[in-house]
This record gives sequence, C-alpha cells and structure tokens, in this order.
Amino acid sequence: MYVRVSVIFTRVIELMTNPGPTWEVIRDEPDSGRQLVLRYVLMLALIPTICGFLGNLLYSGGLLYALVYSILMMAVFVASVYALGLLVSAMASSFDTEANENAALKCSAYASTPVWVAGFLTVVPQLSLLAMLAGFGYAAYLFKTGCQILMSTPKKKSLRFSAVAIGTWFAMVLIMALVISRIAALLFAPMIVLDRLSQSSNIPTWI
Repeated sequence: MYVRVSVIFTRVIELMTNPGPTWEVIRDEPDSGRQLVLRYVLMLALIPTICGFLGNLLYSGGLLYALVYSILMMAVFVASVYALGLLVSAMASSFDTEANENAALKCSAYASTPVWVAGFLTVVPQLSLLAMLAGFGYAAYLFKTGCQILMSTPKKKSLRFSAVAIGTWFAMVLIMALVISRIAALLFAPMIVLDRLSQSSNIPTWI
C-alpha cells in the first residue's frame, strides 16, 4: 500500500482550513473508504500514539507501560474509526441520509483529522483531555459538513447526526482509553514503583 505523506499533509491542511470545498473534492474521488482507514487514519493516528508514548515515558517513568499503552491505543484509534463508519452507515436512515458504507467510512475517516492533529498536545499528559475535547469538537463540525456533501444528509438534520456520531465515537475512545490505562497500570505499575524504590534507597537494580 503506497502512501504519499505530502498528499496526506495537504489534505489535512485543506480540511482544517477550508472544509466545504475539500469535501466536494473528496466526494468525487474514487478512494475506497476502507483503504482510507488504513492509508490515511493509520498514518495520522501515529501522531497521538508517538506523542502519547513520549508523554507517558517522560512523566510516568515506565517504558513498558508507555509502550504497551501506546500500541493498544493505536489499535483503538484505527478500529474505532472503522467502527464509526459502519455505525454511521447503519443509522443513516434515521437522519434521512443515504445508507452508503463507503461514503460513511470516507466521512468518518476524514472527519477524524482534527483528533489526530490535536494529538500533538498529548506529549504533555495533563493536556490530553484538552486535546481530545478540541479535536473531537472540530471533528463534529467536519462531520456535519461532510455528511451533507458525501451522504446527502438534510441540513436541518446534519447537526444532530454529527452530535450522535462523534459523541458516540468520543465515548468509545474515552472508555477504551480508561480501560487500557487501568490494564497497563495493573501490569506494569508495580515494576515502576519497585524501580523508583530501588533508586531512592540506592539498592543495586540487579537484586
């Protein structure tokens, strides 16, 4: 699968600064929604994954915790966008919207863009929640605009459609992040505590 970073970067800038015309261009592109989840989402999801890893490593001091948490969250990021696309397609008729799985996946993949961009802030763990709120907030706006163009959602129902879709995605990611954080902490927190105790008491690490 060939990925052109420059093309992805250009698309990110276009969506963030001029979404309306960009959605119209996207509508006429032959790209498969499933391919976009792998080619576009996977690449951009590296931003919060890497920044989150660095943040956890610097502030928690646990390499294994940071590594495992970041890898699992990367899987959640990509899988959740795909699940969102399927969900959007399934509930489209409830909002007088065309039930088109490919269009729903494209809309979900590209609407997720601000979440990945805001992921730069996760290098400071204390800013993670702020990053999520900012990213998902703008994602809701992008989805509102995109569903009208890609899925023919009536304008009067696009706001509610967007709120339900992105709200569900936000809850999905937040719950999974909390679960993964607890699992990783239970697995590796004792090692971190022991390592810090050994350092504070000058006990050789090989004991």
